[in-house]
This record gives sequence, structure tokens and C-alpha cells, in this order.
Amino acid sequence: MNIKGIFKSVRFPFMVAFVLIVLFSGCAPKIKINMLQPAQYHEASLTKTIAVLPFSGPDGKAFAAELEGVLAGIGIDDHRFFTLVDRATLDKTISEMQLSQSGLVDQKTAAKLGRLIGAQGIYTGIVAQNSCNDSRYFEKRSTCVQYEKRRDKDGNIYQGACINWRHYNVHCTKRTAIFAVSPKLVDVSTGKILYSRNLSATAESSGCDDTKPVQSEHVLIEKAKEAVKRDFRRDIAPYYVTREIKLLDSNESIESPEAKDKLKRGLEYANKGRMDNACELWGEARNLAGNSYALLYNLGVCAESRGDIDAALLLYRQADKKLGKPDDDISLALSRASEAVKNKNKLKEQLGGK
Repeated sequence: MNIKGIFKSVRFPFMVAFVLIVLFSGCAPKIKINMLQPAQYHEASLTKTIAVLPFSGPDGKAFAAELEGVLAGIGIDDHRFFTLVDRATLDKTISEMQLSQSGLVDQKTAAKLGRLIGAQGIYTGIVAQNSCNDSRYFEKRSTCVQYEKRRDKDGNIYQGACINWRHYNVHCTKRTAIFAVSPKLVDVSTGKILYSRNLSATAESSGCDDTKPVQSEHVLIEKAKEAVKRDFRRDIAPYYVTREIKLLDSNESIESPEAKDKLKRGLEYANKGRMDNACELWGEARNLAGNSYALLYNLGVCAESRGDIDAALLLYRQADKKLGKPDDDISLALSRASEAVKNKNKLKEQLGGK
């Protein structure tokens, strides 16, 4: 892919979908925009051809296979982000080097193995915790054992309030699962550690004898593992976050009735999820009311939603200048767009390595 093509692939993913939500401030809707963020660990994201060795610790080999699945499944705009060394090739080389299939190897050995299999980086690691603990407790219950008997005006007996309660305790269990792992990425060419982090998560469930049962150890461990894998995924590759963005509906500085109408109709389209029509109307309204901070801001949201973050930042700055005083929504937009501009170069490098 050439540099121009790479830049386009970086620019577009800032937004892949916008979804109107049913929250309103006055008449102005809010939209949700999916924005691509750079990996938390830049060097790890640049190491594209990788292999995952068996981890040490309880069920370490199985979890290493799960991480391998996470890495293999990462795709940005239908392009696979990482290339994994074939598992058969890796296992054969491990066997030839007489390495353990269930233990951690040192950095030097990992680098040597990586060179033999053609990998740029090797993941190793330790599963430090993989367990569940139960704690017992009681909860109080009450049940009525005698009700007042009452008569209506016709002499019919009916049940009144409770006049005798029985109080008792029930046995309950609180189950807590914890999963902790320390993955590490070794650069094959230098032996340098590019990524190392202690990841952990817990999952809890409670149940009593007279209600729903406590969740199984397997279910809770899997929940904790999923949380750890989500953190790992964000560490080593670009990922999407959803931003909720408010639109503005102020008529301030708009004298033209036609411009006011276009602002209003644009918000109505946005309210129905039709940002394409909304942005077109606001662009037309801006030609009639160039001093409207609301129109400038909304057009900034349009630019942000189509991935043109530089144009969005410029429009937000213009809106801020036209208003001439602090505004929470504009300040938030300026901060968000400034962050996205800074992230753009990282994203370009991370995506351009494919």
C-alpha cells in the first residue's frame, strides 16, 4: 500500500457509523460516533509477524492459545492486523529446540526461536492466578404466617394485613473468580521486551438457597478471562471507542429565517439518523449565517463523523471564536478533536505497517 493509500485508511476509520440515541437536550439530539484509537503500546502494535509460545502457570498453555485467537481475530476495516506463524511450524521448532510446551522461556531463547520461524516478535507469559473462592453468609427473610380477617359492608370475609410474621435466615454464597496473567512481547531482532504488563480481572456472583443459584466457577473464570483479553486487545492494536456528541440548536446570530429553518430541519434529520441530509442543510445555512457558532459547531460534528478530523478541529475553533465565551460542548469538542489529531500520526504508523 502506498503512503497516500495508508493515509486514507487512517482517516476513514475515525468514524464508521453514527447512531442516534434517544437522549435529548432541548431539541438537539446526540449522536454516537465510533472513533479509532491507537494501541496503548505503540511498539507492540508495530510488530506485525508474531508467534505465541505456551504460557507457564495454571492452564497457561490453554490461555496462550486463547490469546493467539485474539491476535488472529484482530482486523481493521476488513484487513487482518497481525500475521501469526503457523502453529504446526511453531510446534515443530519448539520440539526440535527441546523446549517445554508448558513453561516460560527466557528472552534470549525466545529471540532465537523467533528467528528460526521467521517471526518479528514472540509472546511469552505467566498465568499467575486462575481460581475461584467461595464465602458463605446469611440473608434475612420474612414470611407472613397469619393475616387479619376482615369483613366488607356486605359481610364477606377478606384477607387483611399481616398480623404475624416469621423471620428466618437462608444460606447464601458469594463466589469470586480472579484471573491474572503477565504477557510479554520479545523483539526477535534485539531481544528487547516491547510489551510487558500484569493484567488481572475478577468476576463475582451471589446466590441463596431460596433464589437463583450462584454462577459456576467455569462461567466466572471465563468472564474474568474475557475482561483480561479485552485489555490486552486494546494494548497491542488500534481499537474503536464510541463517543457521544451533542448537537447545538441555538439560533443566536442567525437573522435569516431561511437559515433558521435549515438549522431546524437539519436537527430533525439528525433526529432520524440522517446525518447526510442534516450536514447538507447546515452547510447551506452557513452560507446565509456565517456568524452562527451553532452551525459551525454542527458542521464540525459532520466533519468528525466522516473522519476529516483536521476540518472538524478548525470548525470547532471557529465556533469557539464566534461564541466568544466558554461553552462546555465546544470545549469538549476541541479537546476530543485535538486528541484525535495527535493520535492520527500514531494510527498512520500502526496501520501503515501492514
